[in-house]
Formats: sequence, structure tokens, C-alpha cells
Amino acid sequence: MLKLLVSQRSSGRLLSAPVGRRIISLSRLNPGVSVSLFRTSSQHFGMDALFKSVEETSQPIQADVKGQIPDWLKGSLLRVGPGKFEIGDQSYNHLFDGLSLIHRFNIEGSKVTYQNRFLRSDSYVLAQQQNRIVLTEFGTNSYPDPCKNIFSRIFSYFWDTSGSSDNCNVNLMQVRDEVYAMTEPPVMRRVDPQTLETDPEKVDRSKYVALNLMTAHPHTDQDGTIYNMATRYGKDGLFGLVRMPLPDEGERNNPMQKAYMVGSIPHQVKMRPNYFHSFGLTEKYVVFVEQPMYINVWKMMFAKFTSGKSVSAAMEFDGNTPARFHVIEKDTGKVLPTVYLSDPFFTFHHINTYEEDGQLVVDLCCNGPGDSVAALYLENLRGSEGTFDDIDTEARRYVLPLQPTQASDQDNLVTLVDTEATAVLQEDGTVFCTPERLCPGTMELPRINYDHYNGKKYQFFYGISGQIDMLIKGDTQTKASKTWKEAGCYPSEPVFVPAPGATAEDEGVVLSLVVKSSSGEDRSVFLLVLDGQTFSEVARAEVPSPAQACMTFHGIFLPNM
Repeated sequence: MLKLLVSQRSSGRLLSAPVGRRIISLSRLNPGVSVSLFRTSSQHFGMDALFKSVEETSQPIQADVKGQIPDWLKGSLLRVGPGKFEIGDQSYNHLFDGLSLIHRFNIEGSKVTYQNRFLRSDSYVLAQQQNRIVLTEFGTNSYPDPCKNIFSRIFSYFWDTSGSSDNCNVNLMQVRDEVYAMTEPPVMRRVDPQTLETDPEKVDRSKYVALNLMTAHPHTDQDGTIYNMATRYGKDGLFGLVRMPLPDEGERNNPMQKAYMVGSIPHQVKMRPNYFHSFGLTEKYVVFVEQPMYINVWKMMFAKFTSGKSVSAAMEFDGNTPARFHVIEKDTGKVLPTVYLSDPFFTFHHINTYEEDGQLVVDLCCNGPGDSVAALYLENLRGSEGTFDDIDTEARRYVLPLQPTQASDQDNLVTLVDTEATAVLQEDGTVFCTPERLCPGTMELPRINYDHYNGKKYQFFYGISGQIDMLIKGDTQTKASKTWKEAGCYPSEPVFVPAPGATAEDEGVVLSLVVKSSSGEDRSVFLLVLDGQTFSEVARAEVPSPAQACMTFHGIFLPNM
């Protein structure tokens, strides 16, 4: 088992230290070899159902409701994720590659319907037309066009940018009453939130800001302004903070119309930029983590001709380089000069970030070894020989003092009374941050009461366990948790919906699309409704055969207007 960090937990605090210098190339981890992120086991045969292709159910099917759905809960839960992993006799390599499938549970009191539809992206349409993988995805390079010779293939790869994937299978973004499917490459696709049909017009974010990749986790400010972090490759390589003011009524089909870059951070190594997936937003600041997960651009360019893989083959984690937190003023784009460092870690998802008493509280789901990407190759996920069992990702809290003062190396600059996280001023002027753990066990795909508490002090967060077989409610104050679990059931990211007129942060319900399977061959789907406070089940809506679902990443709830 590969280990990059030796860790010790004491009173909720996590301490770690690098062991030698290890740079792991994520393309070289063999299938069937357990890495520290996942522990080998063959207990969860039903989990195979999450990673198998499904057929489209484009027309709504009425579900069988058991229990009592709250009368006030009216609207649609939309989810997105991979739904098709094979084209003809060719297969995608990575979980992030599967063709985008959008799911919808429509809730009208005691009546619930379910439907799904594949996003009619270029990736999907061209693959169906040519019966092969046409566009390169995160972990799978496109297969050669048999009509092209080797010279034209090389030319297309290095100079033709029209083949960028629009397989938007990561997240959904609401802009007024419109919904956009997103991924990290620049193109977004608008989706009808009722029929799930794809608008033929594409929104290419790179035409408005000169950036190559942008996260699929934008933040929306209280006034409707959207913020995102992006990256640009090349000699002028940088990380950019992008602001997207709310579009006018006549621009509603293009939320990028007024987008511009507010500020930037230069890449330290131009041909080896850091990978990132999300960021934190407060009322005044943006927190961006420069983690030691790198994209080797040279490897990425030649992966097409060597491994058959894509961006994933070029990703490297450096276990001897610390993670760095950048703090950016949201309005001006100014980067604060203080250098905040911590032991190396990898994160996909921020939980929440807020300012309190001159300190920034940054909550994340973190994995020390940084092998999350490699473990999600489909060959590692499927069957009893797969390594997918327990995501060793935990919820952590880091605290960044905004104005660190001169102090000895033993003085903790964190003055908040409800945290054991520390920040120590080093002799070189940097601030070294040590986190505390926010809840027991593993945690991923976190959500909060976003509309009311994003960027503000909060208490509760929700997520799934590392084995993807349990829902978790975490408490940042008590560090305790509540759980929901049922044999053979694999829930998706929980989505919190506040009750109308709620006075408590957790007053509402938690919704989750659940795939049920005991063997991996049988498969059904239901909508789970949990009480937000007690975390007990209040209802479920079971979808009859032949409708099926598989792994979904993220989603949104759209209340009826």
C-alpha cells in the first residue's frame, strides 16, 4: 500500500509529515493494486451498478411514494453524471469520461416522477454517428479516424482546437430560470430543466476570457454575480479569478456575455501547472488552494500516442511539496501577500469558507496521498478485483489569520475558541497551518444550506461516506455526525432544501438519488427524503423497472415558481 504521509490524530487534530520525496505519476498505478485512498475488499458487489451504462428514460415515469413527503416540497431535483461507458467495441477509461446523463425527479406533493436523458453534446452525437469515441475526455484519448493518415492525426491533435470535449457530466448551474451543464473544459451546454433536452447552441467560456480550463463549481454571490477560478496554459500561464455579472434579460442564453478576469496568480512552473477542482468564496475574499497535484503538459501532449489516456495520464502528485492557500480580494482581485502553507494534500471539494474575527475559516474534504484520480479508473472500480472500497477523504478545517503578527514559532495565531486548528508564523515569514478534523469517518461530495450560509459561519454539512454506501450529516461545533445507511443502497451527493420560513439552519429536507443493487447486475433507483434535523427517513419514491440510474456527481434543486 502506498503511503506518502505519516499522520497522527489527537483530540480531533491531524498532524502529518512528509516521508522522503515521492512523486507519483497517476498513469502508472496498476489496476488491482490498492493505494492508500482505497482499501481492497470484495464486500460491495452491488457497487458495480454505479459504473455500468444505462438506457435512456426520456419520458417521465411515476414513482411509488412510501412515507410522507412534506407538502411544501415542490420542484425538481436535477442530477448529472456519467451514463454511458462504451461506444461500439470501445470503452472509456475513467469514471470522469462517461457520456453525460441528466436525471430529474419532479416532486408535486405526493406525486413524484423520474426521467433521464443523455446530453446531446458533440461527444455524444459524434460517437453515436461514428460508433467510436471521437472526442478526447479526461482519461481517454479519442480513437483515430480511420480516414486520416498519421500526419493528419498529429496535426489535428496539436493545432486543431475544435475537438475540445463538451461532455458536461460534472455539475449543473442555474442562472435565473435556465440550467447549464458544466465540466472543466470551456464549453457549457444549456438544458431544458423540464424536458432535459439540449439546446443546440454552445457557450464557449474561452471566447470571453482567455483561459483553458475553468472549474465546474462556480459560486453565486448574493446579488447574483457568479465567480469562478480558471487556468491558462503556456508562457503566460496563470490561475485567474473570473467574475460574471448577472446577464440582462436579452442575454439570458449566455451567462458569459459580461465575464472578465478580476485578478490572477502566475504559475510557478509554466509546463507543470497545479490542478484544482473548486475554491472558496466569502463576502470579501476568494480562497484558492494551490495543491501539489500537477498537470505535466509535456506528458499530456504525448499521452495520445503512448498510453491512450489523456489529462489523467499527465497528473502527478508531489508528496514533498506543501499545499499553499492564496487569499484574493473578491472586489479588486488583489492577492494578499501572506504565504499560507500546510502539509501536502489533495482536495476536490471545498465545503464552506467564511471570515470570523480577522481569520478565514476554510473547510475542505481532503486526501493526504493525492491518489484520488488514479483510483477512479474504471478498471479499478469494477468487480471483486477492483480497489474501490473506501475513499480516505476526510472533512478538515484550516484557519488563516488575515493579519499575522510577529510571534515565536510556538505561538498559535488562531484565536477562535471553537477550533483546534492552528497557524504558526515561521522564521521565513510564512504561516504554517495545521487542520482539525470536522467529523469522524470519511466524507466526500459535501453540501451545505448554500443559499443562506455560503460564505458565512455555519454549523451543518452533508456528504457521502468513502464507501458510497452512507449519507452523513456533520456538525462543525460538536464534531459529531448522524448517518443514514441501508444494505445494498448507494446514495448520491445529498442536496439540502430549506423549508419555507425556516428559522434553524438545518430545518428542511435532504434529497438523494439512491441506486439499489445487491449483486451489481440487478439495479433500481429511488429518491430518498431525509429530515434535515433528525436525519431520519421521511419518504422515498421508488421508480419501477425498466428505469435505471448509475453514479451521479452533482446536482441542484429547482423549486416550482
